[in-house]
Amino acid sequence: MRNYLLLLVIVFTSCTRPLYIKDKHFTPTEKEYKMDTDLKELVYKSLERAFVTEKDIADYRLLWKKHRIYVSNEYQKSKADFKSQEDWDETVSYLEPNEVPNSIGDVMFSVKSKEELQKIADKTWEDFLHASFSLIKIEGNIATVKINNWWIVSKHNKNKAYLSGGGYTCTYKKVEGVWEFQKITSSWIS
Repeated sequence: MRNYLLLLVIVFTSCTRPLYIKDKHFTPTEKEYKMDTDLKELVYKSLERAFVTEKDIADYRLLWKKHRIYVSNEYQKSKADFKSQEDWDETVSYLEPNEVPNSIGDVMFSVKSKEELQKIADKTWEDFLHASFSLIKIEGNIATVKINNWWIVSKHNKNKAYLSGGGYTCTYKKVEGVWEFQKITSSWIS
């Protein structure tokens, strides 16, 4: 009988919704989203391709809840190679909440700072994948976007290493006022 109860507890707890995507943590932007800048259009089209239509971001299949994706607000405008975290921090830019769509199709997005994402992981004791942009570089009518699917690891699991996640670099070209996907120029996995 005791084994039966233990089995029931394991089944019910393993089927529960992960805490990190519950409403108290996952808050899509409430501001109205208008795709009225090049940056907004590139963010939208990159997220759409990676997580909604093509679902071609590295390890997409490992996302626990594919309809709720966190997006880190950090990105770079021009520099692509960094020697250290301090080097990254010197030139980092930040996406504003109204520069990331609330949703695309059935997928909702919640933009958070790196610190906020870490706080959620630590509070829930859960590790999770999130979207991030290493680069959004616009040069005239050509844009280069590096989009990633990376792990946020809880401080409670700091000794755990993930051999998954990754991303790709793609190019867009502005044709008659609209950014059109051109090709993936490189990709990587952990």
